[in-house]
Amino acid sequence: MYLLSGENITCGYGAVDIVTNCNIGVFKGKISSVVGPNGAGKSTAMKALFGLLPIKHGNIFF
Repeated sequence: MYLLSGENITCGYGAVDIVTNCNIGVFKGKISSVVGPNGAGKSTAMKALFGLLPIKHGNIFF
């Protein structure tokens, strides 16, 4: 079971969707990382997961 998870998250800035249908989960007591090229949406996904950016679709569970 995940401590923090996001299911089918779609988010972005204005009318532009940066992250579409993203699924992510973090297990309690584990170290996790997000890896990808510049501009892939890593920071945008993390901002949405932590509530700093509103999501357009999907669910976040804590």
